[in-house]
Amino acid sequence: MKKIYAFLVLAAMAAGAMAQGFVSDGTGNVYTFNALSQIEGTGVTLQDDGSYLVSADFTIAEGDVLQLQNNDIIKMADGVRITLDGDADFAPADTAVVTRDNENSKPKGFWMLGENGNATLKNVTFEYVGVVFGGLNSSLTADNCTFTLHNGKSSSSGALSFNASCDNNIVENCYFIENTLNAIGNGATNPVGIIIRNCLFWHNTTDNRNKPQINLTVGGPYDVIIADNDVIGGQFTLSGGIGLSNMMGLAHSGINIIENNYIADNRYGITTIGSVDAIIRNNVMIDNCYETNPNNGGSCVSIYDSSSSSNIYMEGNWMEGGLWGITVPTGAPNINLGKVEDPEAEDYNPGNNTFVNNGNNGVLYDLFNNGTATIWAQGNTWNVAEQTEENIEEVIYHQADDPSKGLVIFMPPYQEDTAVEEINAAEQNDGLYYNLLGVPTKAPASGIYIHNGKKILVK
Repeated sequence: MKKIYAFLVLAAMAAGAMAQGFVSDGTGNVYTFNALSQIEGTGVTLQDDGSYLVSADFTIAEGDVLQLQNNDIIKMADGVRITLDGDADFAPADTAVVTRDNENSKPKGFWMLGENGNATLKNVTFEYVGVVFGGLNSSLTADNCTFTLHNGKSSSSGALSFNASCDNNIVENCYFIENTLNAIGNGATNPVGIIIRNCLFWHNTTDNRNKPQINLTVGGPYDVIIADNDVIGGQFTLSGGIGLSNMMGLAHSGINIIENNYIADNRYGITTIGSVDAIIRNNVMIDNCYETNPNNGGSCVSIYDSSSSSNIYMEGNWMEGGLWGITVPTGAPNINLGKVEDPEAEDYNPGNNTFVNNGNNGVLYDLFNNGTATIWAQGNTWNVAEQTEENIEEVIYHQADDPSKGLVIFMPPYQEDTAVEEINAAEQNDGLYYNLLGVPTKAPASGIYIHNGKKILVK
């Protein structure tokens, strides 16, 4: 019986080794796909059209490098996974493409798991193929890449996903287009430090799952900065715009900033779940209303924190066309939407948030405080004809409507500053501007605009 058991163990080990396929020797070599096509047993073959077919799994060991060369076309077969414990040098001068080998194939993509293995992705299109990255001492940089039509086989966390905590990750100037799941994400227990800047997110989560297009767990010492992106939904009823969460109650000392983003046509705009400290500033959110049941969502911004330990600062946001403006479903998070009484105070906030046509079932809801904390919300422009206390009260739900709820302190509202500050056109790209009709614009030409609550003359 022992002999049979030993035989089964050896057979299982052999099967595992066979499944792993080729493994590089870890002696500092740089492997291109052309080089791999000349090594027996790698599963990489050069095709008549000049592309490279990857028909079997292989691993690049720690210390080695996998390199994409200019104009490479890599076609991955069904179920194939490429594992990198070493570095990924995916930075062709002009372009390279990684895709599936035929319309029925669902590759598992790239798993960049080396604890010390860094990844540089630049000028690459990943089509039907995802990237999983993770390693405590490693980081990923993605610049001018396209992630499109990800099949969901590499990870449930997104086309670009992080499966271990790591810092100094940068994703900029990239395109995330019509991926089956969300675009960027990580697991509930592995926060990462990341900057996501100047990217386009377009119609991701095409299978309509309950995931935002950007879906990040925050915590630990890691900073998350999401800035200057366009996050356009496909009017899906379950997929939101941007989500920050801390559902495991992780301790955190990092900074989380969501600013200068244009977020439209999602189920909701921005949501925070759990203990999350965040600065939400100068975002434009329009028509994030595609939740079919208003009781389940459809907010421009939703702050959900039953632990009552979040600190949320909001300034200069434009919120239009949601089923709700801002909702606080439960708990007592510390929320500062505007606190103008003492300009010298540490918690001073000019507000400058604007609410336009947010509501459902014929009722306008600019701010719905279903929690128990007092919310400061001074210096804002509410969706009423005249900014009087009586009128504003009609678009806010709080202690005045239910004594068990927290109070919203909303007076005084935004008060127009008639002074005009002059700036040069070269200095105009420091946030969002609004014309005198209240329409947001990112880069105004010469003229008078509203910026940070002041009239600005751009010359």
